[in-house]
Amino acid sequence: MLNLIKKGLLTALVIVLMQPAWATNRVGEITLVIGQSEIERAANPNNAPAKGDLIQQGDIVKTSANGHVHIRFVDGALVSVRPNSVLSIQEFRYNPADPAVSVVRMNLDRGEVRSISGAAAQAAKDRFRLNTPLVAIGVKGTDFVTQTSQEGTRVMVNQGAIVMAPFDQNCKAQALGVCSGSRARELTADMVGMALIYKSGFADPSLQILPGVKDPAKPISPDRKGIDDPKVNSVDDKLLEGLFPVARLAWGRWSRTPAPGDGLTLSFRDAMQGREVTVGDGYYFLFREASTVNLLPSLTSQAEFKLTGSAAQYRSPGNDISAAQVDAASLSIDFGARTFATQLQVSAPGITPQAFSYSGKVDPASGIFLSEGGNGKPSLAGSLTQTGRQAGYLFSQPVGNGSLSGATLWGR
Repeated sequence: MLNLIKKGLLTALVIVLMQPAWATNRVGEITLVIGQSEIERAANPNNAPAKGDLIQQGDIVKTSANGHVHIRFVDGALVSVRPNSVLSIQEFRYNPADPAVSVVRMNLDRGEVRSISGAAAQAAKDRFRLNTPLVAIGVKGTDFVTQTSQEGTRVMVNQGAIVMAPFDQNCKAQALGVCSGSRARELTADMVGMALIYKSGFADPSLQILPGVKDPAKPISPDRKGIDDPKVNSVDDKLLEGLFPVARLAWGRWSRTPAPGDGLTLSFRDAMQGREVTVGDGYYFLFREASTVNLLPSLTSQAEFKLTGSAAQYRSPGNDISAAQVDAASLSIDFGARTFATQLQVSAPGITPQAFSYSGKVDPASGIFLSEGGNGKPSLAGSLTQTGRQAGYLFSQPVGNGSLSGATLWGR
């Protein structure tokens, strides 16, 4: 009788061990641990991982400033969780008998991971999803690196391709696969030396040249001895700082001393340092930092800009110049239609507040936009940065026998 019980237990154990991965909650194994990390699991919320430990669906991998955790999933996929990162294995279902019904859903809350697709993502690309706080990332059979913070996400591709799209009504975090639509952007390994970047507040993801890529003719080579080099910098909330500088435009003046009401301009010599001139009227000149990539032709969304700086003057009929004030203003740019529309209200002593409206076309090659006045001369001339994140324009408008003029800076 005892032998029969032993045989029954042994048979049951063999059946459990022979169950396919998709029928269990065990979805992977830790292959490397460096530094301090933890696995958050409902049954054991503060588990220090070790090589050989099993990974389950629902696990949250958290690495410290010196922590690395490498995971090999049951479908052969490899994931490296790099320092200061939080990766959730939200759903992982792999059926080796029918890989096309596999589901892989992960969430990178912060930090950096490298992911090399396994059989599940290869066979069921429309059922793979990596979410960050800002965007959805779908794959097309890929080796890629994702960096994210609450401020932005950056993806670099070693092999294959990814599609990035911001969350909106057409791209839901709970969905699977690639998000389509006008805001989705693709990055392939053929686009050597490029990254796909999305920052909080941006209309669309954008391509940028990777800093430090000295030879763009050579692709980034995956380390086949292991999934990555542990010697990487940690990622924090300043992840994208420097990739999209806060200020790319500067107003310069062709005068030794500022005009009344002008607290906006630099001297012409200071403004031109490291910048190129775009538009000007003899006093105001708008300078822009040179950029190696012009994103304007690829932008398709409509964006609202906020006024970040202004200067204005009123020239009286007697040719006296006094300070004026921009009281209210708006600027909208439709990148798809390549048009702009702006309104502003300007006041000065001795006249009633004046409301002006301008509209016109935006040249995506140069970023310059103009609006002509009744005399055929531009009453507004401005320029965008080539990232589409900042704008500036000067305006001039007759008021009776006098005139109002000034310059503005805008950001989003």
